[in-house]
Parts: sequence; structure tokens; C-alpha cells
Amino acid sequence: MGFKRIVAATIALALLVGGLTVFLVINQVDTLGRQRAWVQHTRSVIETTQQLLFSVQAAEDAERGFLITQDPSYLPIYQEAQARLSPTESQLQSLVSDNPQRISQVQALIGLVERRRAGVARMVQVGQTGDFAAARALVVAGKGAQAIDRIRAAANAVIGGENQLLASRTVGARATQDRTLFVGLAVALLALATLAVSLIVLAGINRRLTRAIGEVRQAESERAAIGALTSAIFNNVPDYLIVLNIEADDRFVVADVNPAFEKALRVTAAQVRGRAIGDLLPGPTGERLINHYRRVRAGGQPVTTRDEFAQLPNGPRVWESILAPVQNSEGAIDRLIGSVRDITDRVRGEERMREAQRMEAIGQLTGGVAHDFNNLLQVIRGNLELLQKSVVGDERASARLRNALYGAERAAQLTRQLLAFARRQPLAPKVVNLSRLVSDMADLLRRTLGEAIEVETVVAGGLWNTVADPAQVESAILNLALNARDAMPGGGRLTVEITNAALDEAYARNAQDVTPGQYVMIAVTDTGEGMPEAIRARVFEPFFTTKSDGKGTGLGLSMVYGFVKQSNGHIQIYSEVGQGTTLKIYLPRSRQAEYVTQLLLDTPLAATPGRTILVVEDEDAVREAALSMMDELGYRRLEASNAQSALDLVEAGEHIDLVFTDVVMPGELRIREFAQRLRELRPGIPVLFTSGYTDNAIIHQGRLDEGVHLISKPYAKADLARRIAALLADPAMEP
Repeated sequence: MGFKRIVAATIALALLVGGLTVFLVINQVDTLGRQRAWVQHTRSVIETTQQLLFSVQAAEDAERGFLITQDPSYLPIYQEAQARLSPTESQLQSLVSDNPQRISQVQALIGLVERRRAGVARMVQVGQTGDFAAARALVVAGKGAQAIDRIRAAANAVIGGENQLLASRTVGARATQDRTLFVGLAVALLALATLAVSLIVLAGINRRLTRAIGEVRQAESERAAIGALTSAIFNNVPDYLIVLNIEADDRFVVADVNPAFEKALRVTAAQVRGRAIGDLLPGPTGERLINHYRRVRAGGQPVTTRDEFAQLPNGPRVWESILAPVQNSEGAIDRLIGSVRDITDRVRGEERMREAQRMEAIGQLTGGVAHDFNNLLQVIRGNLELLQKSVVGDERASARLRNALYGAERAAQLTRQLLAFARRQPLAPKVVNLSRLVSDMADLLRRTLGEAIEVETVVAGGLWNTVADPAQVESAILNLALNARDAMPGGGRLTVEITNAALDEAYARNAQDVTPGQYVMIAVTDTGEGMPEAIRARVFEPFFTTKSDGKGTGLGLSMVYGFVKQSNGHIQIYSEVGQGTTLKIYLPRSRQAEYVTQLLLDTPLAATPGRTILVVEDEDAVREAALSMMDELGYRRLEASNAQSALDLVEAGEHIDLVFTDVVMPGELRIREFAQRLRELRPGIPVLFTSGYTDNAIIHQGRLDEGVHLISKPYAKADLARRIAALLADPAMEP
């Protein structure tokens, strides 16, 4: 009985244990299933939240890459990230729909995401219009990093809440397992199995979190690279960049400046950062800038201006600036970004170009006037000289004729000065060393200037040779000396200095029409009255003079100016009121050997009987005067009114010993072609050209062509006789 009861009890106990074991197994299986569902649900919520965060970050990164690099390949990445946002938000709302607390957190997160999504879309739309500067301004104003931080914080709140919920449910399951531990090893093993499963699940989640963290770090690295690129551009662009914060009370405060700005204004960023413009630039300059900033802020659009600032560390400069307003996320303009470019050299170059064009226009005008005037003077002078024989014995008429000839000579001198200024006088440049020329002129200058003026000449050793017309150099120095004498009515000292000089690139940039290189410099300095800037700026203009009527023509300095420019040189004047004047002439250096001038005996005026001169002149009055001179000189003469008529005479076989022709001729046959045909038909016949105006038929760059002989209008009968006699005696000689 007892055995059965034991057996029964044992069986009952066994059944009970077995039933309890089955119950515990079923209970543990059920508990494990619920726990697995909780874990899966939590994992889904966390993964979906992370996917939402990753999509927002990807859209942000693609937008910044597109705006900074202007590379449209970022747009597909941005659009794909934007497309994932809405489905992910819906999935996340569905997952937390059974938890009121989580619903509130998810709605807050989605609200932040949607606001950032709209802001990024607006920046991309602005960039797609091509206005990247405005888009980047929106990036700066949008405070994207702060928005992402808020989104990340909201996402962490959702993930943290899910983790806490999972933890609380796990604690409840473990409590149940603890209550059933005493029943048997099956319950403990089941609990261990459940724990192992949980650890495996958590390990998987941890791996996914590790990958997500790696992706976030990679995105941050890319953002850092973009920031480094932006910083490199800001620090290395040659324009001066400045960022101004607009603070309360309408104060414009320097937020940052780039190194180019620091170098230009000789300040450091630390010295100006955080300081108001009114404090940095007190007075009218600062007030003018502040008013400009206000106008830009009120207009809301970038404004380009050009300003000249005199009070700068490196002297007066001209700046061209672009000032752009920047809006913050609320649409208010709270910053200004300025880009300033130094255009001083360009502006000075434009001014020099305008001055050169003005002087060139004056030169063309004076050259044209001189051409016509010289022809008239030739008629007047030629006929006056032809009248001399008619008034022999009549002293009164002879005196009047001499006065008329003197007036014609003075008028001819004026036209020569005009042609010199216009750079159209025919030069005969030689390779010369100016040391001998200035030494020979010293006595002439002393006699000319008088005893009240002390003359000093200074010639540097090792003086270079130069290429110039010696006669014109002498004339230029004499003109400058006479001007200096007039500036020293009470006496003084005149110094003529000749030395070697070099004009570098920096000097050439700030001067007018100067080629850098080596020069021989002639400096003429007086201790006279000096002149103010207004007069100094006009001294080279023809007919400009400060002398009283009848005391000067105003052509002396303009003639010097034209000669120097025609000789490829440079001229500069320095003067201060009460301190005197220095005028410097720079003539190009020559490395050739010096030309030694050979003196020629005067050629007799007598003509050789039987010699025939062909006179070619298109103006009847001028031709008639020239023919009459030939008659008085005893030459047989032929005449032609144009080059074609002259060529017809040559081709007809007329005997001709010399051709005397004007340079500027009408008709289809030009004088150059006529001279060429003459050399082919009658080799060795000398040609003497005449002109009241240089023409590139025989003169190039102000210099006579090799072997060309020219007598300028108006010419005297005696000069014409010498030139013709010299050419008939030896056509190869150079008079």
C-alpha cells in the first residue's frame, strides 16, 4: 500500500513534474516568442529611425557638394535621398502607432526632417538656376549643421525610448524566469537560451550600429574636406574678401577678412575682427562706407561700385567692389559679404591711353595744318626771293622785302615746330655720344643765357651711345635752356646733366608710353620760379604758354616733346613752385659704334650750264615759283603736274639730269612707284624730294629712307641751289 502510494506519488509527482515541465516549456516558449517579437519590433523602429537620419544626411551632403563644386552629378544622389524620406516616415509612424509616447517623439522628429528637407530643396532650386553665389549664401544663412544636430537629437530620443522599452520588457521576462528557476533545469536552460538569443540579436544590432557610425564619420570627413576647400578659396583668392555682421543699432561689424585683405590694408584679421566699421574708419570715409552698406541692405541685391581711397597705407588706390547681402533662415539680412579688387593699374592705364590719344589727335591736326601752310609759305617765300633782283637800288623796297622774308622764315620756323610736336619732321638720326655734344654747347649756352645765369654741365663717365638726330638734340637743349632763362628773371643756375639710366617695369606701368630698358638721360635743371600742377600738366601742348603776348609762341616744349617721342624716347617734368624745374629726356641706348660727322665744304651756288631739271609739283603756284628759281639759277627745266606726267617725259626720252619732286602727289601713280620706275629706266639720275609734310613714301617712323634726299618746304633759293649742285656733283653724297 505504501509502495503503491509512493509509486503513485512518484507517478503523480512525475506526472506533476512532467505537467509542470510541459507547462513551463510552453510558458517559456510563449515568453520567448513575445520577447523575440519585442526585440524585432525595437530593431525595426531603430533601423527605420536610422534610415530616416541617413537619408536626411545624404540629401544634405549631396546638396552641399552640388553648391560648392557646381557639379550636377550630385543631383541624382540628392533626389534619391529625398525620395526615400516620405516612405521611411510613414513606416516609422506605423511601427510606433501602439505607443502614444513614441508617437509624439516620432512626430517631432518628422517635423524637423520636413523643415530641413524644404530648406535643402530651396537651396538646390536656387543653385539649379545658376546663381550659386546666392545658393551658397542660403547655405551660410540656413545653419544646416544646427538643424542636423536637432534631427539627430530627436532620432536618438526615439531610439533611446525603444531601447528603454525593450529593457523594461526584458526585465519582466527575466523575473518570470527567476520564479520558475526552482521548478527545474529546463526553465533555467530555456532562460539561458532566451538570453543567448537576445545576445545574438543585440550583437547583430550592434554590428549595424557600428556600420552606421562609420558612415556618419565618413560623411563628416567629406564635410570637413568641403570646408577645407572653402577655406582654401577664401584664403588664397587674390581679391580682398570681407564678411560683415549687421548687429543691433545698425552697426556693421567685421566678422572675417582674408589674407589678401590683410596684405592690402596692412592689418591682421585679429586687429579688425569684431570691430565696427565706424570705429575702424572714423570720419567722412567711414560714414560714406556705412551709408553704402545701408543702401545695399535696404535694396537686398548685390551692388558693384568703384571708389578711390586716398588715405591708405600704400597710397591712393582705386577699388572695384561687389557687396552682397546674406539672409538668415528667417529671411532677414544679417550679414554682408564684400569682394574688393584693386584696379588702380587698369584705371591709370586707361588715363594714360586717353592722354596719348588726345596728344595724337592734336598731333594729327597740327601736322595737317603744317602741310598746307608750308605750301603757301613756299609760294610766298619763292616769289619774295624772285623779287629781290627787281628792287635792287631801291633801299626802301629792299628793306620791306627783307622784312617780308624774315616774316616768312619765322612762319616756316613755327611750322617746323608744329611738325616736331606732331612727330612728322624728317629726322636724320645717328649713333652719337652726347658727352661731346653737350661739352661743345656749354659756351653757346653761356653766351645765350647771359652773365646772370650760371651754367654747369655734368657728364657721367662711361656714357652710353644713343640714336638721335644731333641737330634736334641741340635744338631741344637750347629750347629748354631758354625756357629756364625766362623762369629765372633775376638770375640763377642752370645745370645740364647727362648720365646713363634704366627705366624698369614698375616705372613703365605708371608712366605714359614708355618701354622698359636702358636709356641715356639728359636732365636740364633750373633754380627758377617753378610751376603748379595745373600748368605742369599742359606744358607740352602746342601754343600753350604762360608768357605775355609777343613773348613766346608756346611751341618750344611741344617741339621737344614731339622730337623725343619720334626718337622712341621718354620725357618727364618735375617742378614745384619756388623750388625750380627739372626736365628729363630719355633717349634709347645704342650698342653700335659712334658715327663721326664729317664736315663738307660749302657747295658753290653756280649752276652747271646745260643741266636739265625736271620739276614735279601738283600745285600751280608752288610749281611756278620753283620753275622761276630754276631759271634764275641757270638751269634748263621741264615741268610735270603729277607723277604720271613726269614718267611720260622720262619714257619719251627727254634729257634729264635731276628730278626735283614733291612727295605728296595726286593721281593713281604714287611717288614711290615713280621713283622705282625712274631707277629702272634711268639708273643714276638723282632725285631731290621736297615736302611741307612727311609722308611714308620716303619716311618711315620719322626717319628718311636710306639714300633719300629731302629739302623741306618752305626752302630758300640758296639752300635749293646748294642741294641741287651737290647732287649733280655726286649723286651718292649725303648733304
